[in-house]
Amino acid sequence: MENRRKYPRSDERDREDTPIYSRLFIVCDRGLKEEQFRNAFTEFGCIEDIRIPRDHKTGEPKGVVFVKFSKTSEAARALEAMNSKVISNSSRPLKVMVAANRSEIQSDDYNNDKYKRLFLHIPKDMNENSLEEHFKQFGDVEDVLIQRDRQTGESKGFAYIRYRTFSEAAIAYEECERKYRAIFAQPKGYNKRTETSFETNINHLANSSVNQKNSIMSMMNATPRGFTRLNFRCSPYLTQMHIDTLFDIIPGLVDCKYFVDLMRNVGKGFAQYSNPISASYAFEKLNEFEYPPGQKIFITPSNSEFDPHENEIPNIPNAVNNLRNAIASTANSSSPDLAQLAEAIAEASKLIKIATAGVSDDNIPDSNDLNYCSVKLPAPQPLADIDSPVAKRCFLVCKPQPPPLTVLRDIFCRFGNLINVYTLPNKTVGYARYSVSESADEAIKVLHGAEVCGIRMKVIEAEAEAPAKRIRLD
Repeated sequence: MENRRKYPRSDERDREDTPIYSRLFIVCDRGLKEEQFRNAFTEFGCIEDIRIPRDHKTGEPKGVVFVKFSKTSEAARALEAMNSKVISNSSRPLKVMVAANRSEIQSDDYNNDKYKRLFLHIPKDMNENSLEEHFKQFGDVEDVLIQRDRQTGESKGFAYIRYRTFSEAAIAYEECERKYRAIFAQPKGYNKRTETSFETNINHLANSSVNQKNSIMSMMNATPRGFTRLNFRCSPYLTQMHIDTLFDIIPGLVDCKYFVDLMRNVGKGFAQYSNPISASYAFEKLNEFEYPPGQKIFITPSNSEFDPHENEIPNIPNAVNNLRNAIASTANSSSPDLAQLAEAIAEASKLIKIATAGVSDDNIPDSNDLNYCSVKLPAPQPLADIDSPVAKRCFLVCKPQPPPLTVLRDIFCRFGNLINVYTLPNKTVGYARYSVSESADEAIKVLHGAEVCGIRMKVIEAEAEAPAKRIRLD
């Protein structure tokens, strides 16, 4: 019992379990007690914590339990042995799953490759046979894959190994030598894609000599369209270095500017090439290219060689110093120079405007494209009356941080009858309140698992909202 509260309550909710996959989520009868779970599961290892969530209104158990073990292999053995089993004083079989942490379910399929496949760092002279021979001491090895260079066939020093069961993979994860740096791998094929013709061409370009400019230009095989500047919109989490590296893949880049639109939480900028062929090729190959993977970059040609913001970016330190000096001069003078103060304020305002606007929207794809959302959305609809009764609420989980409220409102209003949407201060969760249940159901169906501004969202049905407490007037 003394191990039930090993970590402070304030840290538990967002803390990832250590070691990984060592916490189980169990669906069970509501009448089962903690001691019954402790008696049933203690044979599989050291139990660090048992938590039985309760309804905040009635105090009754919700019919689910979290059991935390000290090792991944202990949790794996317990899952394999107790899933679909019936424990004492119960008629309902247990549904046992892996939990990501104390409050999130990871998966209900422990036979998934996610729980049976390890990623390893191996010596480059190690082959498949020797790798399998070494790791079969931990269990039945079903598959071994060493990552090799496509051209030379030489090992890259990485390998995947798959076991027959979750518990065997967990034992290998815990007991293999530290030099292998074993971790659980993503499911086979996760985010996997074949090399595109563009990437193949880029490899050839990278290996070409600088003196082979004519042959490089012919390799691009692009028809010039009369423009040398491209405007782009991308993930706001990219840096100037990322953008420079991407556009510099195409020979001929002479200038590249990048900004972050803080109001819309999107990256914007332009790339200037020395010739129309390079610009045309960059447009054909980089438009809607996934960079980083899963997030597209959108590019449009610019017919104007002048960018309205290119020469308007004020020097930040100078702008700050000028404004500070102007304010101090005004405060200490009986006849302040209002013209100097107005000029300093205008300079600072220009800085704020450019920082929040970046490249002009006239040269960026229409915002109706909704490229910040990974799923197709209906047209915007009017908000419901703010005093409308709440028919159903959606519970939102947005990690590592929620998108801007303007974006959330724009997305959730498209299902109609939205009263309001909000996030909790300093939290990664929030709620969307609807006056019609069908609108909330449609929002959950469409938005659960969608990416918004590069953030993967969970959207599920929330519990009924508690009635407001009446204020006593004594």
